[in-house]
Amino acid sequence: MVCRVRDGCLAAVLALSCTSCTDLLLARYRDDALLARHTYRLGQEYLDLGDLTLCYQEVGQGDPVIILPGLGTSIDFWQLNVPSLAEHFHVLAMDLPGFGKSDKPDASYDLLWLSRQVLAFMDAKQIERAHFIGGSMGGHLGLLLALHHPDRVGKLVIMGSSGMWPHPGGLADLALKTLWSEWLVADHLRRAWPDIYWKLSRRQPPITHDLFRYQMAVRADSRRYAPEGRAAARALRSIFYRTCRNQLDEIDTPVLLIWGEADHIHPLKDAEFFAEHLPDAKLVVVPDAAHEVMIDNPPLFNDLVRDFLAPQSDGRKGLAERPGRTARQNLTHDKRHNAVQGQTLQDCHHPVTVASRPRG
Repeated sequence: MVCRVRDGCLAAVLALSCTSCTDLLLARYRDDALLARHTYRLGQEYLDLGDLTLCYQEVGQGDPVIILPGLGTSIDFWQLNVPSLAEHFHVLAMDLPGFGKSDKPDASYDLLWLSRQVLAFMDAKQIERAHFIGGSMGGHLGLLLALHHPDRVGKLVIMGSSGMWPHPGGLADLALKTLWSEWLVADHLRRAWPDIYWKLSRRQPPITHDLFRYQMAVRADSRRYAPEGRAAARALRSIFYRTCRNQLDEIDTPVLLIWGEADHIHPLKDAEFFAEHLPDAKLVVVPDAAHEVMIDNPPLFNDLVRDFLAPQSDGRKGLAERPGRTARQNLTHDKRHNAVQGQTLQDCHHPVTVASRPRG
């Protein structure tokens, strides 16, 4: 008992020390006035789900398309994409619980819990089925939805996604279960965010500087960031355990993988693994782009998504005409197609490399 109290006190002192050091390091980013007046460039709406409130944007008509941002980001990162996509689809971009301007309750932030909140959002908006666009952790959530709720997912676009790491074993499992500290992980994400942020995009158009100012203003205020830091630490831990690596061949959903050639968060080998193991996937590698392709090359990203989600793009019907699937049906495997096949696609904006695994 004494040891537990002692260890708890030491952990608290360490956390406070780390927080104080990080506060000093980030003091130059403090901007209370910005935090007080900040709104998303494309506006924001709020949906009360009962136990939490989600921030979202909704615009356009047609098949519903839901955008799921990555860990530590928000729907504001998609401001160069939502208007263009809304010319063709009913676009709903949502801040995930724990991030952006959505509520940040003291919850598990397990990826399956986050997936349930996405489904609750769909139910509240009376959307039975939707296409999904997910960046990074948002792509991971899209894969989990396609795996566990295929009847709710039409097509899936994932960009720089997690979801294929091996399940932790041995020392990694022991470390994640015994040494993982939410305080230290959250503090690291605060402290290291400038380095992480500028690796997200390569071209860094003007909006990236505005996004950075607001993100750092939030992180410079330790009390304001604490709930998001807690959510990020818990979600990050769950990413390791909720891997789809050994179940990718069970996902029958058509998937478009859009990957920056210079992605240093989830490198190209991750994309190639997805393309090789997902039964119905196409990989587009975008040169001169990093983790956030939708920021590095918005016209190309928007065109790729529009063409992929359009009903005529693959001969399949639109969402309203397609029956829901509750399980994989009549999907066969041809071992000859296990290797990724590559070709070149010329686009009016940039040449990109396309690799696909055709359906067996």
